[in-house]
Amino acid sequence: MKTAFHRKRTLRETIREIMEPFRNAQDSTLLSLVTDVIILLCILAACLLIPAEYLFPQHRRFFFRVEVVITAIFIVEYILRWYSAPDRLRYPLTGLALIDLVAIVPTFIATAEGPVYFSIIRSIRLVRLMKIIRYSFLLQRWYSECVLWFITMKERNRANHLVKIFLYALVTWIIGSNLIYVTEIHLGDAHDGPYVNYWQSYWNIIIILFSGIEDKAPLSIPGRAEAAILLIAGICFAGLITGEIVSILVRHIQRSGKFNLKPPGSVLDDHIVIIGQNKHLFNVIRQIHHALKGSHHILVVSRAAEDLKAMEHSIHRKVLALQGDALDTRILDAANIRNACRVVLLSASFRAGDSEQDVDNRTLMKTMAVLGKKDDIPIVAELQSEKNLHSASTLEGVEFVLSRRFGERLISQAVLNPGVTEVYDALMSFNHDGSEFFSIPVPPGLVGKTFMKAQLYFLDYDEEPMVLVGVDRSPPERPLTAFKLCPYASDSGFKTADLILRQGDRLIIIAGDQPSFSDLTKHQLWRGKLFLRN
Repeated sequence: MKTAFHRKRTLRETIREIMEPFRNAQDSTLLSLVTDVIILLCILAACLLIPAEYLFPQHRRFFFRVEVVITAIFIVEYILRWYSAPDRLRYPLTGLALIDLVAIVPTFIATAEGPVYFSIIRSIRLVRLMKIIRYSFLLQRWYSECVLWFITMKERNRANHLVKIFLYALVTWIIGSNLIYVTEIHLGDAHDGPYVNYWQSYWNIIIILFSGIEDKAPLSIPGRAEAAILLIAGICFAGLITGEIVSILVRHIQRSGKFNLKPPGSVLDDHIVIIGQNKHLFNVIRQIHHALKGSHHILVVSRAAEDLKAMEHSIHRKVLALQGDALDTRILDAANIRNACRVVLLSASFRAGDSEQDVDNRTLMKTMAVLGKKDDIPIVAELQSEKNLHSASTLEGVEFVLSRRFGERLISQAVLNPGVTEVYDALMSFNHDGSEFFSIPVPPGLVGKTFMKAQLYFLDYDEEPMVLVGVDRSPPERPLTAFKLCPYASDSGFKTADLILRQGDRLIIIAGDQPSFSDLTKHQLWRGKLFLRN
């Protein structure tokens, strides 16, 4: 029965996952990323060999040996992709497979003919650049991350003025070097002087701008006037650069230990937006980060975004803050709500004279504002009063959480069972040591068995530790509306005959990690498809 229940990943499937481009999904492995990096480095090295042979022809034999090693790696890559392809018969005829094959052929020809004829097929090897097409998503992701990091650091330290100063200095350097060169050639001694050599003029102007004239004075009177102007400009640039560096250091100290602010104009994609700030904020950020293993950015929208203090550095790097009110459509646009994959609305903090109704009204208004930007985005909203759950339920696609209800239940459980709150905390935490709830289809070997026998089976299942706690028979369009935890015969809606597991049932289990035989990936789970059927 275990063979029908537990389906491990085959060797072909494992190799396919490693050879496929890294997508940063929950089921992606580090080995897949390492493989992609190695292949990309080989592609880059193979392309750099072409100009290297022109510049250093004396090392042609060494380059040929490097070419053979790179080609050997491409051959292994091609064989593994062919072996793990879903349709091995058609794979050699696909576009990317043909590119991989053409990238290998030139070296075979060169090996057959000898290194002397290697230059004949040099131009053919340029086709290897097309292998990068397979990794376009990964390269785009890296590029976006680098641009976002650069813009964030520039905004964090307010380095915009420093960049402008260096840009002005660069323009002044280029114009001044050309101007003095032309002046000295036509009005000075064309055969003598520090500016009669074009490229030497650039170096001499750098000395004037940031050090002084010293012995680099022009010979002609107009050239000396131009050098004096550049000298004054250099003094100004030096003062401005010094002041900006001091300002950046002060700004860095002020922002130390706080979240990075989202740079104006930057675009986030497939991120999680948390709107609002209360005592739950940092725990929510920590839980989401651990659940997603830091693969997605988290954006916090709050009026006090400037003062939000960061937690541990590993989480701090993936969290950005945006200052403003979520009721302002411009703030929602700046938060890239249309590109977000999920939105969390935390209940606002109480102000002087506020009631629970006032706080919930603000949360509901923000919820409707988000839905106005994207009506199909999964939203989780926190409410204070249970009275508002009925009216809030008319908003489709929004899951409302009444935090006070959970608090009251935990208090009562703690009174009856001292220390039980630690168990609830472990069950509700996403981390490497905690457990989680998962939904899985009834394995074929358990169809027709009783719920109790299924529990005994899971207790005896040693391959992956898990505990069966319930059965779900909700309709596909309304998940989690007809489920029971630890059902027994007298349970309402679960008679003795209903305790027999049927085809189409789903089991609710507790496990430390996503079961390998589940029909949903972890990437689908956190995107709000926990109990959806295929």
